[in-house]
This record gives sequence, structure tokens and C-alpha cells, in this order.
Amino acid sequence: MDEVVYPADDKDFDNFKKTCLSTDKWLVRYNKKDLVVSTKVHPNSNIKLLKAVTSFQDVSADLVFDVVHDTEYRKKWDHDMIDMKEICKVSVNNTVSYYAAKCPTPIKSRDVVFLSSWIAYPNMREPVEYIMINKSVSHTAFPPRKDMVRAISVNTGYLIRPTGPASCDFIYLTQFDPRGSIPKWVVNTFAEIFTPKVINRIHKAARRYTVWKNKHDPSHKPWLFPEQCRLSLARLGELSVRADEVEMIDESGVAEIRGNGRDSLDEASDDEKA
Repeated sequence: MDEVVYPADDKDFDNFKKTCLSTDKWLVRYNKKDLVVSTKVHPNSNIKLLKAVTSFQDVSADLVFDVVHDTEYRKKWDHDMIDMKEICKVSVNNTVSYYAAKCPTPIKSRDVVFLSSWIAYPNMREPVEYIMINKSVSHTAFPPRKDMVRAISVNTGYLIRPTGPASCDFIYLTQFDPRGSIPKWVVNTFAEIFTPKVINRIHKAARRYTVWKNKHDPSHKPWLFPEQCRLSLARLGELSVRADEVEMIDESGVAEIRGNGRDSLDEASDDEKA
């Protein structure tokens, strides 16, 4: 079996875009304030697809593209992130990273090691769309942790299209396996609460990004300028497309905890200044 991790190619990006733009058999789960979140059964998997579609009228496509890439800035707006590290690169537009995030209480936190790939069509100078995709890989230096559940990103990413000099269409798509058995209320929370809040955070983060970036190494954007990338090339034997083997846990009977205190999904978190 070939376990080599290859960079994403045109076919990978094209398939992702086709799925983003497809309209057949999607079930709407949330539809408010110009944001539609839908789910769809995958014909070859028991893991559903989830898609969020919206338009931003006050931020440009290139600005949003910067925001979803900038790891340092992500620490300012992603309030569910526990840890994130860039590990190595496979090519100029394919890097490997580690990400860990909190789940709704009392579900155990999840982490993932993934290959992130991106491109602008037809080119970075005059883009008509940006695509960023990621999928799970394994890395010898980042084995599963005992305090986390190692999840799998089957296919996750963004399609960003400019609609004007300071506006864009934004599509988020994911097919994500949290591993283990989780309660239905968690699945519903992700589609109806978590995803809309994340899209809202990305929008707010984009509006604040220019001010923040001007104070934090403004010329450093390795996703646009490959010569700035300080990551080393992946070494032979470090990476594999094979998912990490983990002990499956059953959280299907875990009840939702509702309290008066604010958690990471509370609107107060979104109002914090970047």
C-alpha cells in the first residue's frame, strides 16, 4: 500500500470546488442572516458533508484568504483552539500542521494532523478564486495524545471568490470524522451553533486583520511568498496518509451540560478585540 503523502493537484482542487458548488441533496440545517449551513449524506461514507455558504460585504477575498492562513493571528480569534503548530512542508503550497481544539463540554477534546494545500486561480496576481483544502495525515513526531481523541479530516477547506474590491463569497466545506461515538446533540450543535459562530468569527477577524497585521510583521505572508517559508521539507518516513490508530471511545451517552457561565462559544468571546 502506498502511504506516501503527495501534494494536492489540480484534480483535488477541482473536486473540492465542484462539491462546494453542488446543490443536489443538501439538507438545510441553519438559514439566518445570509448564512446557510447544510449537510449531505456521502454516497461512499457514513460521515456526512457539512457546508456553510455566505457573503461578506465589507472584506475582500484576499483579506479573508490571509486570515484563514495566518497561524499567529488565528490565536486571536479562534477561541476553541488549544494548540496549533506548523510542522513541515511537502512543497511550496502544501504544509503539514497540528491542531487541537476544545469540544462542547463534557465531550473530550479533539486534535488532528493535516496536510494543508492552497491555490489561487488563475494566479495570485489576478485571482478569480482562492481554494484552501486540508486532509488528515500522520507524522511520527505527533502521535495521538492520551488527553485527546485523534480525529480525521477527510476533506475540509474554503472556497473564496471576490465579488468586488471589498466583498466576497465564502464557502466552508468539511467532511470530518471526530472518531468514536458521540451524542446526536453534539452533531446538531456543530451544524446549528458551532459552524455559524465560526463563520461569524472569521468575518470579524477579517475586518480587524489589517490593523493587527500592520503591527505584527506586516510583510511576512509565506502563503503568498514561498521564499518566506521557514519550514523544513518533510523527511523520508515522517509522513503517512494512513490514519493514526487510536482507542475508540464511546461518548454517545454523555449528556449536555448547560450552565450559566460563558463557554468558548459564547458571543462575549466574539466581541473581544483582536
